[in-house]
Amino acid sequence: MQLTSPFHDARSYTPAQIACDRGAHPPLHFGDPAAEYAAAAGSAALFDRSDRGLLVARGPDRAGWLHALVSNAVRTLDPHAGNYAFALDQRGRVLFDLNVLCLPDVLWLDIDRAALPAARAHLERYLIIEDVRLADESAAWARLGICGPAAAALAVERGAGQAAAMPALGSAWASDDVLLVRHDFAGPPGFELFVPPGRAAAIWDQLAGRGARPAGLTALDALRIEHGIPWLGRDIDDQVVAPETGQVERAISYHKGCYLGQEIVERMRSHGSIARRLVRVECDADADLAPPLPLRQAEREVGRLTSLVRHPWRPARVGLAYLRTTVVETDGINTGDPPRAVRVLPG
Repeated sequence: MQLTSPFHDARSYTPAQIACDRGAHPPLHFGDPAAEYAAAAGSAALFDRSDRGLLVARGPDRAGWLHALVSNAVRTLDPHAGNYAFALDQRGRVLFDLNVLCLPDVLWLDIDRAALPAARAHLERYLIIEDVRLADESAAWARLGICGPAAAALAVERGAGQAAAMPALGSAWASDDVLLVRHDFAGPPGFELFVPPGRAAAIWDQLAGRGARPAGLTALDALRIEHGIPWLGRDIDDQVVAPETGQVERAISYHKGCYLGQEIVERMRSHGSIARRLVRVECDADADLAPPLPLRQAEREVGRLTSLVRHPWRPARVGLAYLRTTVVETDGINTGDPPRAVRVLPG
């Protein structure tokens, strides 16, 4: 699906190159990926988040119904709180990930737009007698993201006086029709704004005029990799068991009771039997590799490279990979043909 950005009429929305990313066409960069990365690291960068979709759940049973279908607690969320979760199959493998935003009368399910049809079909399969109505309201909102050290100050200027103290995926109405969400989508600190499509271009220009530099997928990809944030469709698929993603603390509640796939996840926790772990990796800048690719060590397959991008600032390629937990010494790991060295980074 090709998306027309709601920001295309903004004076400062002038992408130099457009990406083709799983059917969507986000800005790849706005002319200088290194400067865009530097803005996110040192001040503030502004991102088009049209690659995200929104399902809205209404009805009195919405919290209990979703609570039984995802890996994190939903029933105990207060209004304007939120969390990150996985939807799993019965084997504990990830079908999709989502941000759950609890508003006073509805639940907003923030999901990768490319995965939205399959996610909706999965969720509706478990609507039996529950009084829940699920609707795709992606078109009702334009989405933009701000990240970097100056992001909180910009959010305060937009009317969210409590922005700096907001918890992860907490939300607040910055005005009558603009919802601000604390979302560290590229590493902390970060925020997203849900704005009416008719006001999208003006708000983009206002933020750009206040110092947020428009940035694209090249900078965003490097930033999220450096912070160990896996993406659906690259690092997360139905071959991955939820605890392997390294997102246990923010995505899985071990105290919430039963949910689809819970038995496998709990067994892995109690037995300490995670087979692979997500790690950050680095290759030489000239290692032009196209993941997914197997990782090898001494001719033995030890993992899978899932993401790899050229760093906008440094002479290297950075990525994410799944490495067998039995691998202790990481020297001599390589991938590709001819083999290219892969360095596993600490942390």
